[in-house]
Amino acid sequence: MSILDNLRQVKRELLDEKHPLANETIQFRKIYAIGYAMLVCVNGYPSEMAKDALKKQITLVDLPADFKKLAIAAALEADPQTVHNLLQLLTETRHQYIFMLDLYQYAQQDRKITEKEQELLVLFEELLQLSYEEVQFIRGFRLAMLKKDTEVATKVVQAAFEQNIAIPLTELPYFLPGFEYQERLMQMTLLSGQKKKLGYATYLNGEVIVSKGAELDLNGMKVTFGNEATIIVDGGVLKADGAQFIASMDANKTMLSLRNVGLTKLQDVHFSGANNVRAIEMNNAKVELDTCSFEKCFDEERGGAIYFTNSDHFVLRNCVFEHNATLGKGGSMYIAGTEASHMKKRDFFSRITGKVQKVKLVMSGCQFKESRAEMSGAIHTYDAEISVHNSTFDSCSSRGGGAAIDTLNCTMDAGDNAF
Repeated sequence: MSILDNLRQVKRELLDEKHPLANETIQFRKIYAIGYAMLVCVNGYPSEMAKDALKKQITLVDLPADFKKLAIAAALEADPQTVHNLLQLLTETRHQYIFMLDLYQYAQQDRKITEKEQELLVLFEELLQLSYEEVQFIRGFRLAMLKKDTEVATKVVQAAFEQNIAIPLTELPYFLPGFEYQERLMQMTLLSGQKKKLGYATYLNGEVIVSKGAELDLNGMKVTFGNEATIIVDGGVLKADGAQFIASMDANKTMLSLRNVGLTKLQDVHFSGANNVRAIEMNNAKVELDTCSFEKCFDEERGGAIYFTNSDHFVLRNCVFEHNATLGKGGSMYIAGTEASHMKKRDFFSRITGKVQKVKLVMSGCQFKESRAEMSGAIHTYDAEISVHNSTFDSCSSRGGGAAIDTLNCTMDAGDNAF
């Protein structure tokens, strides 16, 4: 790298990566830095390596680098009043947890903790009056930091939540880069009158069924789908605005199924299928999608991202479809009425009764990019009344039929589209 590249890298390391407490008052940060310096100096006058670690910490809490000398002097001359000042500063549990994790991060940077460092750490745990459960969380997470293991970190945080510990989730990635807590949710059925609202990003294993009269609120969270994971809304209510549906490499089922529901509106929802699974299938459901996105969704037979049937109301506004595919028909969407013969044999459509309905599809301001299929690169429609306006089809392809759209037994009103 050039000299300028090296300077930029050091700037990113020292200046752009701010400490979780960098926005506290300057007096708070000075006292905090002196508390940190106590550990740096507990074995005697610090080595050059220890001073460098202190300098980095001082820079991260947005103090001048030359405060290092003052912090070292204050730590070496610390008296009981210095300790009392620090304890009065660290009254919030969030501050206490961050302080202890800071200390553990420094103490174990050489993968060993000296006797004096260990005694200082234990004394601070006692002086801060941390409970047994809080100490278990801090020490468990410091082990995850040492191993750089996000799975261990997840287990530690989950256990702490079960003990009603107020975890500073947004700050933990500072100590363990790449860590994102995901609550584990197993197979579950919500019955009439039951409601569930997600509080954290969630990793889902198994089926979550939302029955008639029940409600599932994703609360704008990221939901990752593992083996056999799917959300089936069968007559219930789904609130999913702002949520993310993310398929893992183990995902093997359509992420979201909407069945027998009234008007369901989804806004600003993102679906990523990992080139494994379809995003949504819908049966007897009136649905409106606004500013939703679908990427890398896949189904072997039809409708890489969306499979819609047996309803007369489907509206898409300003939605984006990218890199979706199927080995059958409709790289991004397969939309059909109830006459399609293949549907009669499928469990998903076993509840179809009554006369044939035409799907009324209204689509405006949508984008399809690199959708691929054996037939109907972007959209395959059967038995529908279609309105498509102000939409773009870019680099869509199929081996047979239309590279962008195929229709059968449909009427179409279209204008201001780009192919």
